Amino acid sequence: MQQLLTAVDSLRRENELLRARQDRLRNMIASWDADEIGAASSVTSQQSRRLENVGSVNNPRTACQCDQKGNELAATPTSVANFEIPDLNAQNETFTRTTGLTLEYAGADLGLGHLNSVQRVEATVPNIPPAIQLPELPHSSAVQALPSTVPAWCLVPMNEYGHDPSLVPATAPWFTRPELVIACPPVPAPLDLLHGTRRNYLANEIHCAIRRRAIRDAECLALGWLGYVYSKWRVSPNPATFARLAPFQQPVMTQIQHGHPTSLDMVMWPQLRVNMIRNWTKYDFAELMGYLSCCTKVRWPWGKDMLERDADDNLQIRQEFFEVFTRESGWGLTSEFIDKYPELMEGLDVEALRFRMILPSEPE
Repeated sequence: MQQLLTAVDSLRRENELLRARQDRLRNMIASWDADEIGAASSVTSQQSRRLENVGSVNNPRTACQCDQKGNELAATPTSVANFEIPDLNAQNETFTRTTGLTLEYAGADLGLGHLNSVQRVEATVPNIPPAIQLPELPHSSAVQALPSTVPAWCLVPMNEYGHDPSLVPATAPWFTRPELVIACPPVPAPLDLLHGTRRNYLANEIHCAIRRRAIRDAECLALGWLGYVYSKWRVSPNPATFARLAPFQQPVMTQIQHGHPTSLDMVMWPQLRVNMIRNWTKYDFAELMGYLSCCTKVRWPWGKDMLERDADDNLQIRQEFFEVFTRESGWGLTSEFIDKYPELMEGLDVEALRFRMILPSEPE
């Protein structure tokens, strides 16, 4: 009985917080409507001057895209910085009209052009009414790119769902301490992921979570790195943290539209992510994630070195290994998962995905 009372009290406090957030959002939207009415005349007077200079002005949609093919951001072990964010006010207005989400930029001066002046970027996700909800993609195209009218780094997955949280194991407990995650370095040291550390909260939490499974060091390091850079982006969405994601880690439409547990966002294959997000309530969630974590394998030879020493004699991830685990094709699933959950393989090339471990004594 005491546990039920505690749960009810916790839900009541959470409901109060959500109601307060909803009231703040209503007030914010009302203030925007007032600003738009006051600015309508000035916008009309400026249109003629803008048309005269249309040949020399860049398309604002093109200017704010973070994932253009011509300027694609590559995921590398090195730190990424000094990104410019053009016209934040224009992006905020376009983003809100398109998605119903609200961008919050920390810092008093929104006119600053460089990321270094932006202390924190967050996305507050209200309940999106059907009138402005992002369009649902057909099942066959669920992994298509997000709308290009807003920067992809702004759109974070919807990790809210109408189920008792106690029924879903806390597979990523570090998200409850975002301030500690933000304070961690942009990328982890490989030894911290393999053996744990007292100096990097996020790396140590990920190490402890992964080592609960019986997996080899190659998966521990690769999964740890990908989970680390994803977590850094998830708690602090901005161009720099988004650029460190591997291409297959970037969210797809289903992640933005459908509530689901956070751990599903870390599934390697976008199509499998979509299938699991749509069907995860049909399974024993703990068993499903247990099978997935043990059956996910990086395509790296058994016993081959993953680390190498840099010019200062420090151990770092071998570039060849990094290039393997940051590609979707560098990962596979063993037959145990494929055979147990064949319905989740819809839309995937099963044989290309299937993984078979080749021991050093076996011929390839």
